[in-house]
Amino acid sequence: MDGFLQTPPGQSREAHSSKMAPVSPASSCSEPEQPTLADIGAEIRRLAANMVTKSDLQSLTTTLTASLTSAVTALRTDMEAQDSRIQALETQAQATQRQASAADTALTRQGNMLLALRRQVEDLDNRSRRSNIRVRGMPEGEETENVVELLTALFCQILGNQAPPDIRFERAHRALRPRNRDGDPRDIICCLHSFPLKERIMQRARTRPTWRYQEAEVSLYNDLSPTTLEARRALRPITTALRERNIPYKWGFPFSIQVRHHNEWIAARWPEEIPRFLQRLELPSIAVPDWILEPLDREPRPQRQPRNPRRGPRENRTPDIPPHPSNPEE
Repeated sequence: MDGFLQTPPGQSREAHSSKMAPVSPASSCSEPEQPTLADIGAEIRRLAANMVTKSDLQSLTTTLTASLTSAVTALRTDMEAQDSRIQALETQAQATQRQASAADTALTRQGNMLLALRRQVEDLDNRSRRSNIRVRGMPEGEETENVVELLTALFCQILGNQAPPDIRFERAHRALRPRNRDGDPRDIICCLHSFPLKERIMQRARTRPTWRYQEAEVSLYNDLSPTTLEARRALRPITTALRERNIPYKWGFPFSIQVRHHNEWIAARWPEEIPRFLQRLELPSIAVPDWILEPLDREPRPQRQPRNPRRGPRENRTPDIPPHPSNPEE
């Protein structure tokens, strides 16, 4: 600083070349006062006093370290809490997954049990109808008509000389629904006392599609449960294809469709067995509705007329089944 501020010996201030413009003697402005060394030293000491010291840096570092430590500690605590919650959620999710798997297994087992019970109930229902005959096309007269006499005359006509002297009925009645609006007669359901006699009548009735009785065409069918009829209606496209190819088939109980192909019996009991059944018979793919999970749409029944209060209680009758316009024996 001294070397910069002081003039070297042997050289006057005036001799030093100055870049400033020369001052006119006539100018009234005086030359500014130059700072002294004492002023410069005081300024330097003031600046040095205001400079950051090592202790200040250490204090600032300590404060920053404490702040960062506190923030990291809080973040670590929060992360530990989140980790605990995540572990609890994972444990709960695993338990829920195990429960869902167990519930799925139980539902599958119960579904199989319900299907087995459905098949068993269907078989029991069909067995309870083994002695029943459904007569279709019999002219319907007044409500006081004697159904037993009509059936006796019809069965004697069908059996001919093999007819017994007496045909005993457990019960016989028209279908338990209102009369059809189009005038078609309701079916007659009868239960014969003798099962062998019922089989003889049905074997004889199968020799013709219809029988002539009182100027009417009458057909006889086995009385089957509604679920069996629904399954047969669902399989109608397959039975049609089998008849077109002259492939004989038969119905099994509990419900199944059976075909003898290459000296081997091929059967289908459930909807999921139909594709394999068709493949083994070398038939094209046929769309068949699921008659178990998707019941077929039925025509709405007409409203039942109110009962006459003067009439007595109904006698024990065989439960009716939904109307089926097609041949249930198909």
